[in-house]
Amino acid sequence: MNKENLKLMADYIETIPQKKFDMGKFRTGEYKERECDSVGCVLGHCTVIDENLLPIDHDNNIDFPNWSLEFTGLHPFYHLEKWQYLFSSDWTAVDNTPVGAAKRIRYLIENGLPQDWCMQMNGKTPLSYLK
Repeated sequence: MNKENLKLMADYIETIPQKKFDMGKFRTGEYKERECDSVGCVLGHCTVIDENLLPIDHDNNIDFPNWSLEFTGLHPFYHLEKWQYLFSSDWTAVDNTPVGAAKRIRYLIENGLPQDWCMQMNGKTPLSYLK
């Protein structure tokens, strides 16, 4: 897990206005641009802070799972629990805010994955990152 880059993501995502943020939405239009110009989630917005060449998929769009692996050290197949805790669309029903997303990132960096992360994400237990 790349803590330095995750901290950059937490700092950046807090600057995104709520009206441009939704954990359940993906970029609209072209996925080739570094900067997200539509409503999007953490990953979609944060590609703009990566100065490296972004990985491209077979459709010539940004390969977000592999970008996540390269930038954060987390991939949805190899680090499923941590990746879902930070980036899952399931957060839309519980905490669909850029501030909440930033707090989750910082919590994971400082404390690791909460044992009840899945229960938190589904609104069944209190959110540990708000304490």
